[in-house]
Amino acid sequence: MGCRRSKTSQKKSQARFKALKAARKSQLHQLEEEVATLTEFGVLLSGQLHQQEELIHQQEEEAQFNNKLWAVTEEECWEAQKKVIQQDEEIVSLKNEVKQLKRENKSATYSTKYFETKYYYAMSVIQKYGMIVVDDNMPKSPSPIPLSSSSSFSSSSYDQIFVENPVYVDDNNDNSNNNNNNEQ
Repeated sequence: MGCRRSKTSQKKSQARFKALKAARKSQLHQLEEEVATLTEFGVLLSGQLHQQEELIHQQEEEAQFNNKLWAVTEEECWEAQKKVIQQDEEIVSLKNEVKQLKRENKSATYSTKYFETKYYYAMSVIQKYGMIVVDDNMPKSPSPIPLSSSSSFSSSSYDQIFVENPVYVDDNNDNSNNNNNNEQ
């Protein structure tokens, strides 16, 4: 004999079954919504992750570009510094060369002045005793040395001197005249 159920009990069981079925259906629907939400969230996260990866890749490329740019700029800076150092060395060299040229110019000026002074002194002594006449075109006194490399004292000055009525002294006949010349 089997257990017989009553109609009430059967209706209660069916009602419970329907309630459980509805509850499971509701849970299933809720789980499907959660899965859909999680799937959308996963897709969003995947998209964000992909964007972040692209951003990281872009930043890495920018960093490499900036590093290359920095290296080029740094090299240009070093080259500019080398040029500045070379120019400074060149300036120092040129200053030293200018100092040397000034010393040489001063030395040449003193040397030229010395010989010009001796020349004009000798000319004045010779002219004083009337032995030589100086051409009118020749300067009578030392002139200032021009800034150019040429001097007023040159070998062409000798061409401007000529002897007028030279006085010859005979040492055998005129000892007194010779003594006078030696004293002066």
